[in-house]
Parts: sequence; structure tokens; C-alpha cells
Amino acid sequence: MSKGIKNVVAEMYKGRKINTFLIFFIISFMIWTLIKLSNTYTDTITMDVAYTNLADDKILLGNQKNIIEAQVKTTGFRMLRQKFFKNTIEVDLKKVNKLKTEEAFYVLADDAINKHLYQETEILKVSPDTLFLKLGKNKTKEVPVIHQLELAFENGYNLYDSLRIEPKKITISGPEDVVDAQKVVYTEIRQIEAINKDIALDIKLLKNDTLKRLMYSTSKVKVVAKVDKFTEGKLSIPLTVINLPSGYSIKLFPKEVNITFTANVSDFNEITKNDFSILCDYKDIQNTNASFFIPKLGKRPKTVKTFRIDNKKINFLIKK
Repeated sequence: MSKGIKNVVAEMYKGRKINTFLIFFIISFMIWTLIKLSNTYTDTITMDVAYTNLADDKILLGNQKNIIEAQVKTTGFRMLRQKFFKNTIEVDLKKVNKLKTEEAFYVLADDAINKHLYQETEILKVSPDTLFLKLGKNKTKEVPVIHQLELAFENGYNLYDSLRIEPKKITISGPEDVVDAQKVVYTEIRQIEAINKDIALDIKLLKNDTLKRLMYSTSKVKVVAKVDKFTEGKLSIPLTVINLPSGYSIKLFPKEVNITFTANVSDFNEITKNDFSILCDYKDIQNTNASFFIPKLGKRPKTVKTFRIDNKKINFLIKK
């Protein structure tokens, strides 16, 4: 029993020695760090450049510098604070200096950095030492969006109506010359296969190297369309002669022709022969030696997707 108590007391004593050592180590490290950070150092800091107060009708042109490197001399405390908490320079475009060249400006990097450094920080060197800027006219306009989708439907399926893009147009803004040259905006190219249900997807708008200078009101559009099953039908349609001069009579052989068409299943039963007209135009044979008409479709329902007139030649007998 007494041996066990001794072991417990020994372990407690050992633990207290370790804790005491850790406390002294941490305190010593903190004191050493404070001493080091109080010393003066020379180092290079990198600062991002943010341009502010750009007029609505202006835009920055070219590849202006967005980063400045400065070699500075200051205490370790200020160096750390500068690197982690104050690493962005704001350049007020209302206060830049104008060059003789039209719409060209500059600002001295030293002046820009000084406003963003902590006190008692000495600037030794700045690269670049001058920021050169060029401003152009900013223009905005609306352009249509053109999709680049390649659709492949499962057998027996097709679009019920046309593919819709939402929004149909977007607003682009940027340098006047680039905006003027841009007539449309294209979506990315995408293939969709084995389609058997309604289409609803988001698709990105394309930007090549030139268009990267433009701002889009949206980076993507929605493409939607209703998809339905379709089937094939056949109807016999009477022929109609048009533009026949007065005083003439004409007989057609045959008097009716077959039209084969496809339509969505949901619309198929509503389609009748009265929805079609197939024409033979007298003007097509007038002053010719033609002995037949080539029938042409006069009207068809909007719900018909494809059609084919089975009779290609219509013989006739004309009397005056």
C-alpha cells in the first residue's frame, strides 16, 4: 500500500516538473520573439494595386500593372503587419497625372505606396517606379445569344417546339472598338445524346482572348425545350391549281396526292387533311413545253415537323 502511494506521488512530482519546464520554455520563446521583432529589418513586400473611382463612361485599357514590389526598412512588427494586413494599394483615378498622349496617365509608385505604409517605414526601392495607365471609352450594348448545342434524340423523340434561350440577349460592355465589332455572343459547344425528356440546362457563354476585355451581364444562360414522342402519318390531299387564266379548264392526273408527315404524339390526332394544301402553279409551266406540274406545299400545321409529298409529277390536260 505504501509503495503504491509513493509511485503516485512520484508521478505527480514528475508531471509538475514537465509543466514547469513548458511554461518557462513558452515564456522564454515569447520574450525572444518580441526582441527579434523589435529589431529593424530590410525586406521586399508585394502589394496588389486596386484602381478606384473609374468614371462610368471610361475603362482601363491595356495590361496595366496590378502588382508593385517595394523594398522597405522597418521593425519586424511593422513588417509582419504590412505583409498580412495592409497589402493592397488603392490608386484613385481622379488624382492621376495626365501625359501629353490622349487618354494616357501616370502615377508615381512611391506616392501610391506611401499612403499605405505604416509610420516609420522607409522605402528603399520600388518596382515599377511609375504606373502608366490608358483610359478608353466604355460602351454598352445588347447582343443576341446563339447556342452551339448538338442534340441527338432517342428513337421516337424530337423537339415539341423550338429550343429557347433565356435570356435571348445579354448586355456587354467594354472598349468601344471591341463592343462595336461584337454582333452576337456564343455559348460553349456541348453535345447531348439520347434525349427522351424535356431539356433544361445552364450553359456557359464563350469568351476568347479578345472577348476577355468585355464584361457580360451574365456568364451563363438557360436552354429549355419541350421534348415529346413523335410518330408518322399519311393523308391524301386534293390538288389545287392556282394562277390559271380565265377561259381555261384543267384536269389533273391524279387529282389527289399523298403526303407523309411526322408530328408529336400529343398533336397527331388533331391533324386533318383540311390543315394541308398542295398546289400546282400554272405560272410554273406557262410559256414552257412542260407536260407535268411539280406539286408544292401551300400550307401545313405548325405541329408538323417534317413532310414529304409522295407524288413528284402531276400530269395535266388543259382546255381553252
